Order: sequence, then structure tokens, then C-alpha cells
Amino acid sequence: MINNWQVPRNKRKLYPVVDVLSLFTLQTLGDIWSNNLNRQLDFEEELERYGLKRTGQRRDRRAGGARTYEAWLFNLGLIFKETNTDLVRTTLAGEALLSGQPPVPIITNQLMKLQYPSPYSVRSRVDINNRFQIRPFRFLLRLLADNRVRDLSKEEIGRFVITEGDNETTACFEHVVQRIVSYRSNGDGVLPTDFDERYPSSTTGTRLRAATISYLEDIANTFINYLEYTQLINRNPKGSIYIIPGSIAKVEAILSDGTSLRQLDKNHPYGLENFQRNYGLGPGQNRDNRNFGGQTVTDSLYKQRRIRSDLLHIAGTRPIANYTASLVREIAESTGYSVREVEDALDGFRPDTFSQFEASYMNMAISGTELATEFERATRGIFQQLGFNSEHVGNHALHPDIFVESPSNFSGIIDTKAYRKYVINNDHRNRMVNNYIPSYQRLHENLEFFMYIADGFGSNIKSQIQNINERTNIDGSVISARNLIRLLQRNYAREINHYNLRLLFKKNSAITMTDIDSI
Repeated sequence: MINNWQVPRNKRKLYPVVDVLSLFTLQTLGDIWSNNLNRQLDFEEELERYGLKRTGQRRDRRAGGARTYEAWLFNLGLIFKETNTDLVRTTLAGEALLSGQPPVPIITNQLMKLQYPSPYSVRSRVDINNRFQIRPFRFLLRLLADNRVRDLSKEEIGRFVITEGDNETTACFEHVVQRIVSYRSNGDGVLPTDFDERYPSSTTGTRLRAATISYLEDIANTFINYLEYTQLINRNPKGSIYIIPGSIAKVEAILSDGTSLRQLDKNHPYGLENFQRNYGLGPGQNRDNRNFGGQTVTDSLYKQRRIRSDLLHIAGTRPIANYTASLVREIAESTGYSVREVEDALDGFRPDTFSQFEASYMNMAISGTELATEFERATRGIFQQLGFNSEHVGNHALHPDIFVESPSNFSGIIDTKAYRKYVINNDHRNRMVNNYIPSYQRLHENLEFFMYIADGFGSNIKSQIQNINERTNIDGSVISARNLIRLLQRNYAREINHYNLRLLFKKNSAITMTDIDSI
């Protein structure tokens, strides 16, 4: 039995949720998932093909990896098992994701409803202690909204929140608040002497104190990663999370919506299915009345799902303004279907590709090395949409990540940094001053700007940009990933003249939302 909050940790961030759900659905159309080893191994191969799972020889030929991905989707309320047939179906929230609706509101809604007990928490291989009667993500937001707490570290979440936050009563909440306040003054001295015995490994039993704490902090960090996907919180330079000021009203609305825990009746023959279907209702939905009796899976249906799945995958990697002949050919080559078949499958399918890309891009910007190359390529795609000839050059030594050139005869070099608070350290400054700018000035007489893109920047970023400008006589700027997305959105609404973009990119400071709105 697990005596703390728990979520599957095969994917510790939520950015690939649409891709994983799409691939899982393709593998389970019309087939029983449980005990279908070939189907599960096929699913693993598809995950590897999409780059969602590490490739290589599998040590576990029993498809244990595939089953952890199923548990991940099940825990999020995106799939359920039909009682009468044992077939796995997508919930309405899952169907909304597959139809290309904006993923962040859907997943946020699911996280706010995630609770213990649930069909996931009572699974035999999970078995979370039934003392937990709580919605974990709401509890975290409630703590962050409290003036006595305001921010939370993974140390605090791991030691006290996921272990002692077992219900939603005022008494429990106050207890956890006081434990956090006490820890901030006294450190690990406030931990009980039997801490390790209270929170043992579910497989190996009691561990050393350091191993117990490391395990709990790892789970806490996964909860933080999940909550980051909602775009309601941010991390400060020390790694603690806090509610983004602009999201306070949203958090207050969530916490005051009047909902409560759902009852889980394990003894009712349809108890688990009914719970999961209700949990999987999308925003604004009240009932799932679908009847799947007699539904057959045709080659045509599989083809349509396969092609649309590929489109959603591409939409998460680069911005798509409209369907083009080259996009259709790309999908045809990837899926093996003809151009005509791709066109037919996409006929009438108009997902919110901008929201798909935005959700992925914001996660790329905080990924560190994990998605650094994807961040570079996605940024190249943004500048292509802004009308620049854009080249990804970051795979060459002593080169920036991206080179862009405008039809208006000016060019620039761009470095992407998948950091939360980026500062231009001496090494990065020297590369820009001594390598990047001189090299590209020799190759391109019209080089006029350099740029850094990151999730956020340190307080001295303006002086650091100006220092490079003074040493090279090339203007520069920085822009956050969020503001670059807003710039792209602004360009979609009304195309921005490159004369104005040139002035913006040569600002020698940070590009703000006000700057974008003023264009």
C-alpha cells in the first residue's frame, strides 16, 4: 500500500499527452487492451517512433512500459474500460483532445477533478491508502493562495503535503500549513522519528531517511510539473512554485466552484466505469450518455484517426496557420496513405492548431536539455510564420541556434535557452561577441540584430544586452516564449510589417507585451 499521494511517473510532464492518447487510441480501436501483449508492444513501438519513449532493445518483453502509459492516461481521466466488453474507450475529455480542442483548459479541468479514492488509486498495483480523501491539485492551489504559505518547494510538498494532506477539511488544511511554517523555521528537525516507517517503498519496504526523502521529493516534483502545464503557476529562481499574478482570479474561481469529491462505489457492477466516465467529462459537460453497442471499427475509421493523429503531432512541434500542399504531402509520407486519402481524412477537421502549438512551446521553454533541440526547431517555425527565411543552424559548432533573414533585407541570429530565468553569463556573452556575430557579419552584410528567447529572464538582462551591443555595434533584444507566441498570434490577426519587426528586434532590451500591442 502506498501511504502518500502518487501519480504515474513514466512521463513526468504533460506536454505529450495528446500524442500519447492519439497513439494509444489507434492501438485499442476495437480491441481489448488487457492481456493483449502484441497490442501493447505495438503501442511501445509507436511511442518510440514519435520520440515519446526511448528507443532500443527492450529488457521487458512483457510490455510493462506500455501499461504504465495506459495508467498515465487512465489516471488523468482520458480513458475508461467498458464493463460489459472490457474494451478501452476514450472519455469525453479524451475525445475533446483528439478533436483538436485547446489542451490546456481540458487538462486543467482534469487535474482539478483528480482525486483519491479513484479507479486508479484502488488498482492492485497502485493501492493508495484509503485514508486519502482529497483532490491533490486543488489542495496545492489552496495552499499557494494562503498568505501564510504563498509558495511551495518540492521539499515542503514531499515532506508534508503529499504525506499529511489526506482530506479537504479545514482541520487538515490548517495542520499542513502549520507543518510547513514550522519546517521553514526548524528544518528536518520537525520530521517524526518514525518518518521512514510511515512512508516505506511499496515494493522494498522501509528505506534509509535520505532515500525516503528523495523518493517523496521526486513525486512532489512530478506534481509540480503537472501543475505547471495549467499555466496557473510559475517557479521562482529557487525552484519554489507560486501562483502567477495574472492567474489569481482563475485560481479563486476554481477553489470556489462549489464542487466536492465524487463517490466511488467499488461494489456496484458499473461503479468504476461510471466514476471514470463522470471524471472524464470535459469543461461544461454534465453527462456521458454514449452507447457503444454494435460499433464496428472499419479501415476507413482507422485511416482517419491515423491521419488526424499525425496532424495533431505536427501541430505540437511547429505553428500551422493553414493546410498546405506540403503539409498534406508530409502527412502522406509519414502515414503511407495517398495525398487524396489524407485530404479526405482532413476534410472538415479543423483543430485549434495554435493552442496545440502554444501548449507544447511553453513546455519546451522550461524543459532544460530535454527538449532543447525541439525548442530551437519550433522557434524556427515561428519565424517562418512571421515571414522570415529561417534556418536551424544550432547543430553546427560555434553557431547560434537560428539564422533568420527578412525579405526587407535585414537578418538576425537567435539563441534559444530553455531556462526559466535566463541570464547571459560570461561564456554565452563571449560566444555571441567573439563567435556568432563576427562570423555572421562576414557571411551576411545585412546582419542587424541578435536575440535570446527563454521562458523568462534575470533582472539584469537589459544591461547584459546593452553590453553586447556596445562591444559589437549590433542591436539586440530578448523575448519570453510567452510573448513570442503572442507576437505570432498578433501577426495571425493582422500581418505585421517587417519594418516594425526590425525596430522591435533592435530594441536593446526585453520585448514586452506592451511593445507587441503597440505595433
